Amino acid sequence: MRNKIKRLFETPKKAALSIACILAVLLCLGTGTVYAADAVAKSTAIGAENAQNFAFADAGIDPAAAKIVRTEFGFEHGQFVYEVEFVADGTEYEYWIKSSDGTVVKKEIEIVTQDGAHKVATAEITADEAKEIALADAGLTVSEVTFTEEKLDLDDGTSVYELKFYTSEKKYEYEINANTGAVFSKSTEAIAAQNPQTQQQTNSPTATTAATSPSAQSNNASSPSQIGVEAAKNKALADAGLSASAVTFTKAKLDYDDRIAVYDIEFYTSTHEYEYEINASTGAVHDKSVEAFKGNVTKPNNSNTGSYISIDKAKEIAVGKAGLTVSGVTFIKAKLDYDDGRAVYDIEFYNGGVEYECEVDASTGAILDYSSERESR
Repeated sequence: MRNKIKRLFETPKKAALSIACILAVLLCLGTGTVYAADAVAKSTAIGAENAQNFAFADAGIDPAAAKIVRTEFGFEHGQFVYEVEFVADGTEYEYWIKSSDGTVVKKEIEIVTQDGAHKVATAEITADEAKEIALADAGLTVSEVTFTEEKLDLDDGTSVYELKFYTSEKKYEYEINANTGAVFSKSTEAIAAQNPQTQQQTNSPTATTAATSPSAQSNNASSPSQIGVEAAKNKALADAGLSASAVTFTKAKLDYDDRIAVYDIEFYTSTHEYEYEINASTGAVHDKSVEAFKGNVTKPNNSNTGSYISIDKAKEIAVGKAGLTVSGVTFIKAKLDYDDGRAVYDIEFYNGGVEYECEVDASTGAILDYSSERESR
């Protein structure tokens, strides 16, 4: 045997030929091993369709609204994955889904603009770091909360981590700038606790009608058991650590959230926009959100809001577009807001089973957006 091996390497030509044959055999054996491992992994994998569904669920996309571009089984970074690419609502998604259990290994999100350019959600901090920032801002620890959502996304072109979590008393939603770690926006909502007697009362048809009917809502009126709109505004300001002279109010009205009477209070400063729901009976903060103004959007101060048309004029314009009169409709919403840096009035109302939405330019009175929809029965 030894002599036979020696003869294979007697001359340089024989040695080169022998080495080439050996390498070819080893390559074949290696390739066979890879194919065997691939076959085993595929036989125990979750399947392409399930991988797609895991990707859809993480992206919060309805499968019916998505167009699959590519789904391939492969080996990446030491593990078998499904590479899933799809497009939905002008956004391109690319996922690596672990083939054994559906874990999201990697994801990339690109927004396609009208000019065909791509905006990509990028991150300098990790999702765990974003969680720590949100918890620190909320004054909580990871052992005190349960996370229900964490995802990297784009908000008006800014990469943010969207985080949702709750305690036994409150629900929290945070957007953390994925590159700087700053709190981009946040909101908290009290989890309402109802006793069986209260629940039975609110579930009755009469109680539901009284609680949800827009005709039962009033911007200024309050029952003897309610604190009143001015007191609600003061509660919101106190929670925000601001004075009335430092803000501009855009909304203050009595409304209902999950059949609980609340005051919707909205106002802004030169840097932030605030939205509050104040429990109309107790004065407690039922829900709140604070959002920093994005980019170079500027808000008017108290001195120049006089250049806008009045909210009553905006209502007239909106209902006129629908061919109706102010006295003949029920208003659901009428508030000053901002859309891409432009001051607008958001007007919503209904009549005869049809709900209307209209956006009116606060400076010119021009109708910027209009839609109507018949209520489903």
